[in-house]
Amino acid sequence: MLRDEFLDGDVLANRLAVWRDRLARRRDDQFVLLAMDGASVRGFICVYGDEDPTWGSLIDNLHVAREHKGEGVGTTLMRNAAAWLAEHHPDLGVHLWVMEANGAARRFYERLGARNAGTIDQESPGGGSAPECRYVWARPSAIANAGRPGVDE
Repeated sequence: MLRDEFLDGDVLANRLAVWRDRLARRRDDQFVLLAMDGASVRGFICVYGDEDPTWGSLIDNLHVAREHKGEGVGTTLMRNAAAWLAEHHPDLGVHLWVMEANGAARRFYERLGARNAGTIDQESPGGGSAPECRYVWARPSAIANAGRPGVDE
């Protein structure tokens, strides 16, 4: 999904630079949450409220450490982000981008009630491009309530 040159290079330095910049220049419409296990990070999420005039708020990044996948960490992070968005931007849609080839992530978002609103080529970290799907929810409450018995959204 990403170029070999990028993956064979110093991916860690690239990601550290991106996150240092993000956290050093925090925005009022930014929500970042870490899922911790003692001193170990199990996962994290970064959301920007009201990021796009058409699509609404953006889930910019969701990551769960490989050894914690399948434990509900991603769902918990998504529900917490949805709660923050529901408090700050309740009537806006929510969207994110996921690489088309990442079937597991796409199925995860679909289980949380998202629908694929279209696929376009996007620039990838490290250069090149790849087809990415925009997954959308009508509003944050749709994420918070997805899969819960007796709740229609």
